[in-house]
Amino acid sequence: MTALMEILYCYAQDHEAEALLALDDEYKECARCTRKQEVRLRASLDKASEDILNEFLDEQKLLQYKEEGAYFRAGFRMALELTR
Repeated sequence: MTALMEILYCYAQDHEAEALLALDDEYKECARCTRKQEVRLRASLDKASEDILNEFLDEQKLLQYKEEGAYFRAGFRMALELTR
């Protein structure tokens, strides 16, 4: 991403996306259930397994960040094309 796109992406993530997700009851319920299931899963793991889970979740977060950035850039490109 260019520096400007990175700034816009971070702004959208911090201000726009959170506001939209706050209006989505299904998202809120899904987030609540996910947190509850993670607590249950972690309670059943030994230390080594929890370390593996943490490494997996870290990689998954990075992958998700990269995918979200690509979706943002694609949407930005489409918006630019539509304004021409």
